[in-house]
Amino acid sequence: MKLLQVGNSHPRNSEFMRRICDKYNIEYHEVSAVGFTDNSYDIIWSPSQWINPDDYPSSKFIFGPQFWVLPDPNHPFFIQSKPEHATRCIFTCLSQWILNLYSEITDITKSNIPFLPLPFGLNIQESKKDLIEYDCLIYYKARHPSLLDFIKSVVHASSLRYNIYMYGSYDRSEFIETLRKSKFVIWLGSHESQGFGFQECLATGTPIYVYDVKSLKDECSPNGQFNYREYPQPLNATTTSHWDSRCGMKVYSKEEFLEKFSEFIKKIDLFHPSEYVKETLSDEVCFKRFLDALHITL
Repeated sequence: MKLLQVGNSHPRNSEFMRRICDKYNIEYHEVSAVGFTDNSYDIIWSPSQWINPDDYPSSKFIFGPQFWVLPDPNHPFFIQSKPEHATRCIFTCLSQWILNLYSEITDITKSNIPFLPLPFGLNIQESKKDLIEYDCLIYYKARHPSLLDFIKSVVHASSLRYNIYMYGSYDRSEFIETLRKSKFVIWLGSHESQGFGFQECLATGTPIYVYDVKSLKDECSPNGQFNYREYPQPLNATTTSHWDSRCGMKVYSKEEFLEKFSEFIKKIDLFHPSEYVKETLSDEVCFKRFLDALHITL
C-alpha cells in the first residue's frame, strides 16, 4: 500500500502519519503541491488543498484538517464534490464540535464527502506519584486576562504550588515534564479543534479542571478584545474537544469555578484520563478510524 501527503500539515499530524505508515509497512511519500502525475497511490492525504478526486480515480482521499477555521460555502470543496466521491473520500475535522460548528455555517451535506472526526494519536509516558513537586499547572490561552487573574487569586488563597504556561511561549518537553510533576491542571483555554497540549495533559494521566468556553466568541486577543463578534451564528465551541468523565471536571463561570474547586481536589485520585486516551486517541485506534471510513482492510 502507498500513501501520498500533498502539501504541508501541522508537524504533529505529519509525524503521526509517518509513524503509523512505518508501523503498518505502508509506503509514505510526500509532494509539495497538487499537480503530480503518479496515479498509483492507494491513499492521498491533502491536509489543506482541494484535489478533484476525478483526477485520481484509483485513489482514496483524506482531506483536512488544515482547510479552514470557518468553512466557505463557495470553496471548491463544496462546489466540485459529487455524490460518488463519498465512497472514497473523507474530510477529517478532528473533533465533533467542529462538525457541529460547520453545520452552523453551511450545509455540509452538499459536499457529498462525509465529515468525520478523526483525531490523531498520542503516546506519552504517564506520571508517577513519587515525582510530584507541584500542586497544579495553570494553562492559559486566548481568554480574557481578568480570568487568569481570578484563577491566580484562587490558587494563592489556597496556598497551592503552581506553574503557569502560556500558549505559544513554552518548550514542549519542559511542559510535559512539569505536567508529570503536577497533581492536576487548571485549564483556561479557548476553543480546541484537537488540542495537542490538552491531550498531552490527559496522556500523562493528569486530571484537568477546565474553565470551559461556550462559543468562539469567548476567545480573546492578547489585548483583551473578544474575537468573532461579527458573526451572527452562536459559533458553539468547547475547550474539551475530546473528553469524558474520567478526565476531570468542567465549569463555565467564576461562581461555578469557586463552587466546585474543592470537590475537584477531593476527587483527584478518582480521575483516570490516561485510560480515556488509550481507548480513543492512541495511534492504532485513530488509524483504524481512517481505514474503517475508507473501507480499507490491511
